[in-house]
Amino acid sequence: MFDLHCHILPGVDDGARDMRESLAMLAEAKRSGINHIVCTPHCKSSSFNYDMICVRYDELRPQAERQGIRLDLGFEVHWQKLMELGLDCAPDLCFEGTNLMLLEFSVGKMPANWQRIIYELQGQGIQVIIAHPERYQPIQHNIDIAYELKELGCLLQLSGNFISAGRLKASRKTAINLLKEGLVDYVASDAHCAEDYADYREAMSEARMY
Repeated sequence: MFDLHCHILPGVDDGARDMRESLAMLAEAKRSGINHIVCTPHCKSSSFNYDMICVRYDELRPQAERQGIRLDLGFEVHWQKLMELGLDCAPDLCFEGTNLMLLEFSVGKMPANWQRIIYELQGQGIQVIIAHPERYQPIQHNIDIAYELKELGCLLQLSGNFISAGRLKASRKTAINLLKEGLVDYVASDAHCAEDYADYREAMSEARMY
């Protein structure tokens, strides 16, 4: 099973704090049936350190291989950081060896030029995957935005923790609506710690109903 959104690298963002936690996450990933993980640390804040991320990835990869899990390197790229770095950097932020980019928008609102950002990325041959659209308030209020994203050629990725939001929470209701409408391409763990895999397993069971 393929998990394309996971904060498993030690000490690089708000995910695993150290190698011990990374190893615990690997064990839970394996228990969940995952054998291929794209490590997607946040490319978001001023603390983003590409070189350090590469070092930690190289440290963790052999540990994962010993457990029969393949690791690839990617990033969860926030649109504002992408604008700061410049769109010319976009190919370097794709999943290792692919043209896939995990793109994150702000929860409260979509940028005014969000369609243009996607067009610019696609113009470089990049396949855009939208991270956790169920969390975005504009989509919670208007599912037509999700349809527009799909019509533009984007793929949509739910995060497993939608399942723990509570049945009346907007993120869970939106996740279920996206599943019912057939708009979801991936359910990923978006795990930040070992305990998050329990949500992932439950979310996968829920998703299979649709």
